[in-house]
Amino acid sequence: MRLSRFIAIFSLAISALAAPAPAITPSPVAHYAPLEERAGTTPTPTGTLCAAGSPTALPLNQTQLVDGITGCVGVQALGTNLTRNDIVNGVCKPFTLIFARGTTEDPNLGNLVGPPFVYALNATFGTNNVAVQGVDNYPGSPAEFCAGGSPEGSQNLAKLISQTRKQCPQTKLCVTGYSQGSAVVHNGISQLSADDTAFINSVVLFGDPDNGKPVGKVPANKVRTKCRPGDNICAGGDMVLQPHLSYCHDVAAEAAFVQARFLVGNVGS
Repeated sequence: MRLSRFIAIFSLAISALAAPAPAITPSPVAHYAPLEERAGTTPTPTGTLCAAGSPTALPLNQTQLVDGITGCVGVQALGTNLTRNDIVNGVCKPFTLIFARGTTEDPNLGNLVGPPFVYALNATFGTNNVAVQGVDNYPGSPAEFCAGGSPEGSQNLAKLISQTRKQCPQTKLCVTGYSQGSAVVHNGISQLSADDTAFINSVVLFGDPDNGKPVGKVPANKVRTKCRPGDNICAGGDMVLQPHLSYCHDVAAEAAFVQARFLVGNVGS
Protein backbone atom coordinates (compact mmCIF):
# COMPACT_ATOMS: atom_id res chain seq x y z
CA MET A 1 0.00 0.00 0.00
CA ARG A 2 1.04 3.58 -0.52
CA LEU A 3 1.45 5.06 2.91
CA SER A 4 4.84 5.95 4.27
CA ARG A 5 3.30 5.37 7.70
CA PHE A 6 0.04 4.32 9.20
CA ILE A 7 1.10 4.00 12.79
CA ALA A 8 -1.83 5.96 14.19
CA ILE A 9 -4.28 3.73 12.36
CA PHE A 10 -2.72 0.56 13.71
CA SER A 11 -2.75 1.82 17.29
CA LEU A 12 -6.48 2.47 16.94
CA ALA A 13 -7.18 -0.76 15.08
CA ILE A 14 -5.18 -3.26 17.07
CA SER A 15 -7.94 -3.85 19.59
CA ALA A 16 -10.11 -5.12 16.75
CA LEU A 17 -7.65 -7.75 15.57
CA ALA A 18 -8.25 -11.43 16.17
CA ALA A 19 -4.56 -12.33 15.89
CA PRO A 20 -3.02 -15.08 18.01
CA ALA A 21 0.50 -13.66 17.71
CA PRO A 22 1.69 -11.03 20.21
CA ALA A 23 1.45 -7.49 18.89
CA ILE A 24 3.40 -4.36 19.71
CA THR A 25 1.25 -1.27 20.07
CA PRO A 26 3.14 1.57 18.38
CA SER A 27 3.18 5.20 19.39
CA PRO A 28 0.53 7.31 17.67
CA VAL A 29 1.36 10.11 15.28
CA ALA A 30 -0.61 13.29 14.74
CA HIS A 31 -1.09 13.05 10.99
CA TYR A 32 -1.35 10.62 8.11
CA ALA A 33 1.52 10.37 5.68
CA PRO A 34 0.88 11.08 2.00
CA LEU A 35 -0.16 8.60 -0.64
CA GLU A 36 1.60 8.52 -3.98
CA GLU A 37 0.49 7.25 -7.34
CA ARG A 38 2.16 4.69 -9.54
CA ALA A 39 3.96 6.01 -12.62
CA GLY A 40 3.19 4.90 -16.14
CA THR A 41 -0.37 3.75 -15.58
CA THR A 42 -2.69 4.23 -18.54
CA PRO A 43 -5.26 5.42 -17.78
CA THR A 44 -4.49 6.94 -14.39
CA PRO A 45 -7.75 6.93 -12.41
CA THR A 46 -6.41 9.35 -9.78
CA GLY A 47 -4.16 11.66 -11.80
CA THR A 48 -0.45 11.70 -12.62
CA LEU A 49 1.11 12.33 -9.22
CA CYS A 50 3.90 9.77 -9.45
CA ALA A 51 4.74 10.81 -13.00
CA ALA A 52 5.02 14.39 -11.78
CA GLY A 53 7.12 13.31 -8.80
CA SER A 54 4.89 14.97 -6.21
CA PRO A 55 2.81 13.24 -3.52
CA THR A 56 -0.58 14.31 -2.25
CA ALA A 57 -1.64 14.38 1.39
CA LEU A 58 -4.66 12.14 1.02
CA PRO A 59 -5.44 10.51 4.37
CA LEU A 60 -6.43 6.89 4.85
CA ASN A 61 -9.72 6.44 6.63
CA GLN A 62 -8.97 4.57 9.85
CA THR A 63 -12.46 3.09 9.88
CA GLN A 64 -11.73 1.41 6.55
CA LEU A 65 -8.64 -0.23 8.00
CA VAL A 66 -10.49 -1.47 11.08
CA ASP A 67 -13.34 -2.78 8.94
CA GLY A 68 -10.88 -4.35 6.51
CA ILE A 69 -8.99 -6.42 9.06
CA THR A 70 -11.64 -7.17 11.68
CA GLY A 71 -12.05 -10.91 12.09
CA CYS A 72 -8.74 -11.83 10.44
CA VAL A 73 -6.28 -14.17 12.12
CA GLY A 74 -2.59 -13.26 12.16
CA VAL A 75 -2.59 -9.56 11.24
CA GLN A 76 0.36 -7.84 12.91
CA ALA A 77 0.56 -4.33 14.38
CA LEU A 78 3.12 -1.99 12.89
CA GLY A 79 6.41 -2.45 14.73
CA THR A 80 6.05 -6.19 15.22
CA ASN A 81 8.70 -6.95 12.57
CA LEU A 82 7.74 -10.58 12.08
CA THR A 83 10.71 -12.08 10.23
CA ARG A 84 11.28 -15.50 8.64
CA ASN A 85 14.53 -16.49 6.91
CA ASP A 86 14.26 -20.25 6.45
CA ILE A 87 15.91 -20.32 3.01
CA VAL A 88 18.72 -18.02 4.10
CA ASN A 89 19.24 -20.32 7.10
CA GLY A 90 19.31 -23.48 4.99
CA VAL A 91 15.95 -24.92 6.06
CA CYS A 92 14.24 -27.24 3.58
CA LYS A 93 10.64 -28.41 3.94
CA PRO A 94 8.15 -30.06 1.56
CA PHE A 95 6.57 -26.65 0.93
CA THR A 96 8.27 -23.24 0.70
CA LEU A 97 6.78 -19.75 0.62
CA ILE A 98 8.71 -16.69 -0.53
CA PHE A 99 6.75 -13.54 0.34
CA ALA A 100 7.19 -9.90 -0.72
CA ARG A 101 5.40 -7.41 1.52
CA GLY A 102 3.55 -4.19 0.66
CA THR A 103 4.82 -0.61 0.69
CA THR A 104 6.12 0.55 4.12
CA GLU A 105 5.07 -2.68 5.83
CA ASP A 106 7.42 -4.14 8.43
CA PRO A 107 10.22 -6.45 7.22
CA ASN A 108 10.23 -9.07 6.22
CA LEU A 109 6.71 -10.55 6.16
CA GLY A 110 4.71 -7.35 6.46
CA ASN A 111 1.59 -6.83 8.54
CA LEU A 112 -1.69 -7.22 6.71
CA VAL A 113 -1.33 -10.24 4.38
CA GLY A 114 1.98 -12.07 4.88
CA PRO A 115 1.43 -13.28 8.47
CA PRO A 116 -2.22 -14.32 7.87
CA PHE A 117 -1.17 -16.18 4.70
CA VAL A 118 1.54 -18.03 6.63
CA TYR A 119 -1.07 -18.93 9.24
CA ALA A 120 -3.38 -20.30 6.52
CA LEU A 121 -0.57 -22.29 4.88
CA ASN A 122 0.47 -23.76 8.23
CA ALA A 123 -3.13 -24.86 8.75
CA THR A 124 -3.20 -26.36 5.25
CA PHE A 125 0.13 -28.21 5.16
CA GLY A 126 1.09 -28.47 8.84
CA THR A 127 3.58 -26.11 10.45
CA ASN A 128 6.43 -28.63 10.29
CA ASN A 129 6.03 -28.94 6.52
CA VAL A 130 6.28 -25.23 5.71
CA ALA A 131 9.43 -23.14 5.17
CA VAL A 132 8.94 -19.38 4.97
CA GLN A 133 11.23 -16.72 3.56
CA GLY A 134 10.47 -12.99 3.46
CA VAL A 135 12.16 -10.80 0.87
CA ASP A 136 14.96 -8.83 2.52
CA ASN A 137 17.03 -5.93 1.10
CA TYR A 138 13.73 -4.42 0.09
CA PRO A 139 12.94 -0.90 1.35
CA GLY A 140 9.39 -0.99 -0.02
CA SER A 141 9.25 2.80 -0.25
CA PRO A 142 6.48 4.83 -1.90
CA ALA A 143 9.04 6.13 -4.41
CA GLU A 144 9.88 2.56 -5.45
CA PHE A 145 6.21 1.83 -5.83
CA CYS A 146 5.90 4.82 -8.15
CA ALA A 147 8.85 3.53 -10.17
CA GLY A 148 7.14 0.18 -10.71
CA GLY A 149 8.49 -1.84 -7.78
CA SER A 150 11.70 -2.02 -5.78
CA PRO A 151 14.73 -2.99 -7.93
CA GLU A 152 16.55 -4.26 -4.83
CA GLY A 153 13.59 -6.31 -3.73
CA SER A 154 13.09 -7.71 -7.22
CA GLN A 155 16.72 -8.79 -7.51
CA ASN A 156 16.70 -10.36 -4.07
CA LEU A 157 13.49 -12.26 -4.79
CA ALA A 158 15.06 -13.68 -7.96
CA LYS A 159 18.14 -14.75 -5.99
CA LEU A 160 15.99 -16.40 -3.32
CA ILE A 161 14.11 -18.43 -5.93
CA SER A 162 17.35 -19.62 -7.50
CA GLN A 163 18.78 -20.44 -4.07
CA THR A 164 15.67 -22.41 -3.15
CA ARG A 165 15.88 -24.55 -6.30
CA LYS A 166 19.54 -25.38 -5.71
CA GLN A 167 19.28 -25.82 -1.96
CA CYS A 168 15.90 -27.58 -1.69
CA PRO A 169 15.24 -29.26 -5.06
CA GLN A 170 12.38 -31.40 -3.71
CA THR A 171 10.35 -28.57 -2.21
CA LYS A 172 7.26 -27.09 -3.88
CA LEU A 173 7.73 -23.33 -4.10
CA CYS A 174 5.03 -20.67 -3.89
CA VAL A 175 6.02 -17.05 -4.64
CA THR A 176 3.62 -14.46 -3.25
CA GLY A 177 3.36 -10.68 -3.04
CA TYR A 178 0.99 -8.08 -1.65
CA SER A 179 0.58 -4.60 -3.16
CA GLN A 180 4.07 -3.37 -4.18
CA GLY A 181 5.26 -6.87 -3.30
CA SER A 182 3.22 -8.15 -6.25
CA ALA A 183 5.17 -5.82 -8.54
CA VAL A 184 8.37 -7.18 -6.99
CA VAL A 185 7.18 -10.69 -7.87
CA HIS A 186 6.46 -9.68 -11.47
CA ASN A 187 9.85 -8.01 -11.82
CA GLY A 188 11.88 -10.64 -9.98
CA ILE A 189 10.42 -13.62 -11.82
CA SER A 190 11.08 -11.85 -15.13
CA GLN A 191 14.80 -12.02 -14.28
CA LEU A 192 14.87 -15.81 -13.81
CA SER A 193 16.42 -18.51 -15.95
CA ALA A 194 14.12 -21.01 -17.61
CA ASP A 195 15.02 -23.66 -15.02
CA ASP A 196 14.29 -21.38 -12.10
CA THR A 197 10.99 -20.31 -13.66
CA ALA A 198 9.93 -23.92 -14.21
CA PHE A 199 10.75 -24.71 -10.58
CA ILE A 200 8.01 -22.40 -9.32
CA ASN A 201 4.96 -24.42 -8.32
CA SER A 202 2.54 -21.54 -7.75
CA VAL A 203 2.28 -17.75 -7.67
CA VAL A 204 -0.28 -15.83 -5.60
CA LEU A 205 -0.69 -12.06 -5.90
CA PHE A 206 -2.85 -9.96 -3.57
CA GLY A 207 -3.84 -6.43 -4.60
CA ASP A 208 -1.58 -6.51 -7.66
CA PRO A 209 -0.78 -3.08 -9.17
CA ASP A 210 0.28 -4.97 -12.33
CA ASN A 211 -3.02 -6.81 -12.46
CA GLY A 212 -3.56 -8.46 -15.85
CA LYS A 213 0.09 -8.65 -16.83
CA PRO A 214 1.90 -12.01 -17.14
CA VAL A 215 4.25 -13.06 -14.36
CA GLY A 216 7.43 -13.57 -16.33
CA LYS A 217 7.09 -16.83 -18.21
CA VAL A 218 5.22 -18.67 -15.46
CA PRO A 219 2.24 -20.50 -17.05
CA ALA A 220 -1.08 -18.84 -16.32
CA ASN A 221 -2.47 -21.97 -14.65
CA LYS A 222 0.17 -21.60 -11.92
CA VAL A 223 -0.81 -18.01 -11.16
CA ARG A 224 -3.65 -16.71 -9.02
CA THR A 225 -4.30 -12.96 -8.72
CA LYS A 226 -6.72 -11.77 -6.06
CA CYS A 227 -8.05 -8.27 -6.71
CA ARG A 228 -11.10 -7.29 -4.70
CA PRO A 229 -13.84 -5.24 -6.37
CA GLY A 230 -13.18 -1.58 -5.78
CA ASP A 231 -9.43 -1.97 -5.17
CA ASN A 232 -8.03 1.19 -6.76
CA ILE A 233 -4.48 -0.22 -6.62
CA CYS A 234 -5.47 -3.09 -8.92
CA ALA A 235 -6.92 -0.47 -11.28
CA GLY A 236 -3.60 1.39 -11.46
CA GLY A 237 -4.51 4.11 -8.96
CA ASP A 238 -3.01 5.43 -5.76
CA MET A 239 -5.99 5.27 -3.41
CA VAL A 240 -5.66 2.78 -0.55
CA LEU A 241 -9.31 1.97 0.09
CA GLN A 242 -10.92 -0.70 2.22
CA PRO A 243 -10.80 -3.40 -0.50
CA HIS A 244 -6.99 -3.10 -0.59
CA LEU A 245 -6.85 -3.52 3.18
CA SER A 246 -9.08 -6.62 3.29
CA TYR A 247 -7.02 -9.39 1.68
CA CYS A 248 -6.45 -11.11 5.01
CA HIS A 249 -9.97 -12.48 4.47
CA ASP A 250 -8.85 -14.24 1.27
CA VAL A 251 -5.83 -16.15 2.53
CA ALA A 252 -7.65 -19.44 3.18
CA ALA A 253 -9.04 -19.57 -0.35
CA GLU A 254 -5.63 -18.81 -1.84
CA ALA A 255 -4.01 -21.44 0.39
CA ALA A 256 -6.45 -23.95 -1.11
CA PHE A 257 -5.26 -22.98 -4.60
CA VAL A 258 -1.66 -23.42 -3.47
CA GLN A 259 -2.50 -26.85 -2.08
CA ALA A 260 -4.09 -27.87 -5.38
CA ARG A 261 -0.97 -26.76 -7.22
CA PHE A 262 1.20 -28.63 -4.70
CA LEU A 263 -0.62 -31.86 -5.52
CA VAL A 264 -0.14 -31.37 -9.27
CA GLY A 265 3.63 -30.86 -9.21
CA ASN A 266 6.18 -28.57 -10.84
CA VAL A 267 7.83 -28.94 -14.22
CA GLY A 268 5.60 -29.35 -17.22
CA SER A 269 2.34 -28.71 -15.38
